[in-house]
Amino acid sequence: MGKLKTIGIGIAASLWTSASFAATEVHYWSFWNEPEPQAKVIKALIAEFEAANPGVKFKIAWNGRENQTTVRNALTGGANIDLMDADMDGLNGGIAGQGAALPLDDLLASASADSEAALSNELYAPLLANAKINGATSQVPYAFNTYQIFYNKGVLKNAGVNSVPVTWSEFVTAMTAVKDSGKNAIAVEGDIAFYNINWFNYLIARIAGPDFLLKAVEDKTGETWRDPAVRKALEFETALWSDGLIPAESKGYQWPAAQETVAFGETAAELVGSWLPTELADKVDDGFQWGAMNFPTVEDGAGNVDDMIIYAISYVVPKDAENAKIAKDFIRFALSKKSQTAMANEANIGVANAGVDWPGVLAESQQAVAGANVLLSENLGLKVAYTDYSKNVYEATHNKFFLGQITADEFVDQMVEQTINYWKNR
Repeated sequence: MGKLKTIGIGIAASLWTSASFAATEVHYWSFWNEPEPQAKVIKALIAEFEAANPGVKFKIAWNGRENQTTVRNALTGGANIDLMDADMDGLNGGIAGQGAALPLDDLLASASADSEAALSNELYAPLLANAKINGATSQVPYAFNTYQIFYNKGVLKNAGVNSVPVTWSEFVTAMTAVKDSGKNAIAVEGDIAFYNINWFNYLIARIAGPDFLLKAVEDKTGETWRDPAVRKALEFETALWSDGLIPAESKGYQWPAAQETVAFGETAAELVGSWLPTELADKVDDGFQWGAMNFPTVEDGAGNVDDMIIYAISYVVPKDAENAKIAKDFIRFALSKKSQTAMANEANIGVANAGVDWPGVLAESQQAVAGANVLLSENLGLKVAYTDYSKNVYEATHNKFFLGQITADEFVDQMVEQTINYWKNR
């Protein structure tokens, strides 16, 4: 990516005013690494907030992706942390879901930075629905990515694909046309299990509905894994490989090998998060046109094409924060239109404020979010409800199947056995 532009957001809006806080040091521990563009935006927002609130000074710890674990350990040791952020599903399975965070429903019900309307009215409603757990909203999302099939419009056009596939059969036909045109159809990073699991997540959601997966995990006999819907999803995945839509060499790819083939015009599409266009911004040609399609429906399936899996980042105020009022006021400020516009444009990421335009390369992702009936959590709720099972059983076993290391029969048998053992040892 190019250099980050200077951010001059000013005060977020005429209705946002200084709260006249006394001299205070606010401790903010962040999910981002300091060189990342999101961190640079947040630093600029903090500078604006401090300028509007003389005496308030933020002390920031840039902890990266393990921030929640770091925060929990620090809180146990008696540290004061006023504000933190982390991924939504991790928070729902951790600090927010386990009662270690302040409920923020009062903040969401209060006026936004831009109008007298409630802050909640300015955010995507399905996104906020994902942030509510155990009857309370103890986190407020501010940025998020969509999981969609991102593709090179030029490659599809040259293959004679002139409309976006909506059904699985249409998708397979389109990808077959790409392969027949001399290009690879689908990119897969062999070593990234949490990317590859989304093929099964979406297929099982489209075939049997988004609630099926949790039911399978919560069946202590494990027998739900023998449901015909599971077999059908596995067969569809297998066909992507056997029909040559995923190149065989993908099994040995190490990230970012596969996505770079998309950037270089060698491969048409990849099922991945909406961070992909940003990651490849310096590698694609000037004329490269990104498309983002929702995962297709499956004929006679129970799922909706508008249901989409997301990966969101949220603010949390720990329950014993010494400066909770300041932290809440900063969250309100950070969710203003001007603040969110800075986050969208400078970090090239989707944002929670529904009145803010996303960057041009993500325009189709924003359209999909606006049309979504439901925004689904990662691994269809498993990451929140059963975090260790989600990663160590579900993702790990699926990746062995996906890469051809075990058969469909072996996958089913292993999931049955591991589910039984999981509940015996829980």
